Amino acid sequence: MNIALAQLNQTVGDIKGNAKKIISTIKKTKADIVVFPELSVTGYSPQDMLLKKSFLDCSMSALKEISGNCSNKAAIVGFPERAGSCIYNSAAVIENRQIMKIHRKICLPNYSIFDEKRWFSEGSEAAVFDFFGKKIGLSICEDIWFPETLKNQKENGAELMINISASPYSKGKIERLERVIRQRWEENKTPIIYVNQAGSQDGIVYYGHSMYFNNGRIVEKCRDFDEDVFTVKI
Repeated sequence: MNIALAQLNQTVGDIKGNAKKIISTIKKTKADIVVFPELSVTGYSPQDMLLKKSFLDCSMSALKEISGNCSNKAAIVGFPERAGSCIYNSAAVIENRQIMKIHRKICLPNYSIFDEKRWFSEGSEAAVFDFFGKKIGLSICEDIWFPETLKNQKENGAELMINISASPYSKGKIERLERVIRQRWEENKTPIIYVNQAGSQDGIVYYGHSMYFNNGRIVEKCRDFDEDVFTVKI
């Protein structure tokens, strides 16, 4: 299975531009799955724009457009999902122009620059989907910093973990991230694909450092602090 780590620099609020970049990456990347960062449709973080119905409608229209351009491969795309009175920080698994599975972020950060509980409801299911005869666990950013989500996915048969993220840089953050991913690997002994945003928004810098982690080490990774699309073979 070939998995493309699409470490992009998305622009907050530029839904059409972000969708165009996602579609272009899907079309030109030769991989079985193309994985994009957290909230890649809207950029991270759209903050109070999430309270506008028109913004969420536009995001969903963009996701449908992306789905319509994803044939003969799969993609994992982050987007804000409205379900009834709730809004979720979600990741869609798209395969052959259909949304096959959705993971809703379970662990919502609410410290430092984060204020996700202001906008989002917590997900409750640690999503696992089938692809290429394998069971794959899907999580979003903060989900991987705690053991429960990946542990539940492992118990449900996951043989590979994919985490999409929009994790900003701070001193020592990259080292802490590597320790966390190593710990999750030691707990579950399953390969981990981690895809983080790059670039900057509103004075916040995203460090990238997307990686394929297995056997207790980083097997391959993208460039730091820059857009990069890198394909790994699992």
